[in-house]
Amino acid sequence: MFSAHEILDIALNIENEGFKFYKDMTEKTRDESARSTFEFLASQEKEHIVTFRELLKRFEEEAQELVNWDEATEYLKTLSEHKIFPDAGTLKEMFKDSSPEDVVKYSIEREKDSIIFYYDLLEILADHEAKEAVKKIIKEEKKHVMILRDLLK
Repeated sequence: MFSAHEILDIALNIENEGFKFYKDMTEKTRDESARSTFEFLASQEKEHIVTFRELLKRFEEEAQELVNWDEATEYLKTLSEHKIFPDAGTLKEMFKDSSPEDVVKYSIEREKDSIIFYYDLLEILADHEAKEAVKKIIKEEKKHVMILRDLLK
């Protein structure tokens, strides 16, 4: 089982990838409504990054106690890398001939994957404050799904 620090590190990676994805979509989307939505979602992901960084600070002592933290970090990075959001090059290739609707549908699925991951995270975390922060992020991720769905109407 992973420590809270390790899990929060994975969550931070997911939010970083989400930020890059929405930032990239903001720059590439011509539809003003979609661009505005992607810009908003990028700002939300950035806020989540701040939240997870603050939580990680609380678990720094735990990280220091891990025997092979470098190995664990590399393992977790591999585990979480592109689990929710692929890298920019892959995305560029995926969406080169796609409609804005395709991008929005893809985004909805990524947000749903994030929600599932964060629900799993809740079961692992013992720290009350960390759980409350993750619950808040789950609510925001659910809102993201609704906002993206509204673009499809």
